Amino acid sequence: MPARSVSFSVVAADPDTLLPAFAALYGVPEADLNWLTGSLSAAWAALNAEGQVLGAAGVRPSPAHGHELMGGALRGEQEDEVGAALAQTAREAVGQVYAFADGGMLSAAALSAAGLREVAAYRLLAGPVPSQAEVEPPDGVRLLPLSSVPDLGTRLAALATYEDRIGHHRVTAQAAEDGAGGYDPDLSLIALAAGGEAVGLCRAAPEDGYVRIDAPGVSPDLRPGRLRRALLLGVCRLAAERGFEHVSVEGWGDTPDELAADLALGLEVQIENPIYAAP
Repeated sequence: MPARSVSFSVVAADPDTLLPAFAALYGVPEADLNWLTGSLSAAWAALNAEGQVLGAAGVRPSPAHGHELMGGALRGEQEDEVGAALAQTAREAVGQVYAFADGGMLSAAALSAAGLREVAAYRLLAGPVPSQAEVEPPDGVRLLPLSSVPDLGTRLAALATYEDRIGHHRVTAQAAEDGAGGYDPDLSLIALAAGGEAVGLCRAAPEDGYVRIDAPGVSPDLRPGRLRRALLLGVCRLAAERGFEHVSVEGWGDTPDELAADLALGLEVQIENPIYAAP
């Protein structure tokens, strides 16, 4: 017997009132998601005829790609239809949006039905610490431990090298502080040009048995060169000197050439979530 159709509507909502729904979607306590509701500029709920929440979504501004769509549909009947309706409502409200197709809250089918198309991906790569010889940075560029550059303004400028890549949100001053996100400033490298301005960054965090690394951020004008590889291999050397034998590398919106370069280091894709965008 075919599944019974569930009628629902999508209505605007105060992000704070949707905290229980977001907690159910992400599977974490409500207190862990205050940062999320505080970052949303608009939010919506999908409600059935009895007023039960079938899904919740919100948008937060992206530096270069409009808005990131967060949340999605709760498990149940017509979850793809609910996800598509939430995504379509967000598009109509704010215009340019993107979202991660995680196979659950916002599936690829739901996002496609709302007119979004795959444009990039989040990837987690992992493997043994690369053994390739380090690469020298471009002329005039120095690689220094992040701990040796305490100025938060310079650190923020380095973090901003990610901001034009889809999947990244605007950085905050808190993200530049020592220990933010678990990153170790002694395991992380910052790239400075001859004038002292930040042109790149690669952060790393020690975990249980491996080092977690963010794919390097590099100023757009230096991306065609060797700075990205120099940063990544430099951080891998620091990890090896600490006795770590394995690393993971997380990347958002990396190009096919950047992915190929990381795979050539012996890393393998462990997780891949497509990023869908429109228009």
